[in-house]
Amino acid sequence: MPLILAFLADLCFGDPQYWFHPVRIMGLIIENAESFLRRHISVQRLAGALLAISFPLLVFGVVWLVLFWAGRINFILAQVINVLLIYTAISVHELKREGVQVFQDLENHHLEKARGDLARIVGRDTQHLDEPEIVRAAVETVAESTVDGVIAPLFYAALGGAPLALAYKAVNTLDSMIGHMNDRYRDFGFVAARQDHWINWVPARLAYFVTAIAAVLIKSRPADAWAIGWKHGMCSKENSSVPEATFAGALGIRLGGCNMYQGRVVQKPFLGMPHRPLGRGVILESIKLMVISSWVTLLLCLIIYWRIRYGA
Repeated sequence: MPLILAFLADLCFGDPQYWFHPVRIMGLIIENAESFLRRHISVQRLAGALLAISFPLLVFGVVWLVLFWAGRINFILAQVINVLLIYTAISVHELKREGVQVFQDLENHHLEKARGDLARIVGRDTQHLDEPEIVRAAVETVAESTVDGVIAPLFYAALGGAPLALAYKAVNTLDSMIGHMNDRYRDFGFVAARQDHWINWVPARLAYFVTAIAAVLIKSRPADAWAIGWKHGMCSKENSSVPEATFAGALGIRLGGCNMYQGRVVQKPFLGMPHRPLGRGVILESIKLMVISSWVTLLLCLIIYWRIRYGA
């Protein structure tokens, strides 16, 4: 099965590091398309909307054609390409590696290095964070990235194989590059940000169930995961609140609070209850919860894949 092979490849090898990685190519295309559209279309929201809507469709079409022509040549070749492309959309290994790196920095009392390594995986300013705030940022990133790096790619791959999984990554990449609420992108990135919100709506809600089930399996705080995940996450309008609240409940910590983005202070709602301090070990516990949640997601998506493919 392509989902199993792609998932196992990511666990074993991590994100493939080469210049023609699909997401890197997407980033280059988006960057050049933004420059072109800004020059030729004066209405910024219209220009951004054209990019946000057309680019994922283009990615879907190109991947579909690649698999179609590969299938005309050889069925096995098409299956191998399908697995490899889905593999590039999953990030369990990289998410674990980045989280462990921040933990090791803190364990070795390298606070400045921890801030630098954390800056690679979060959008907030990290240069003045103390250890508890570094831990909070790392756990929030692990929780949120469980959706866009694991649950959503597997979910869309189950529904539509590599074409839909890569189209999802196109939406996600657009949001990370232009979906910002600052002066430069408030209009140009408006549609990209809303599009990312809606395409992540179902995967974010799936995160509640798979994370709560994972909390049961690892005997963390399953009751709190179910209760706080529902109260602070499922009842929220924000997609990111769902996995973060469920993780907070499972780990017995409180997430959210004051963050700073490019010098701008943003107050996020508090999620969970502070039953324990934000010690560095919480990072490792969040990674364990993420990995088990990923396995639960794989099982769920295999069921979806089987029902779509075989109707039983």
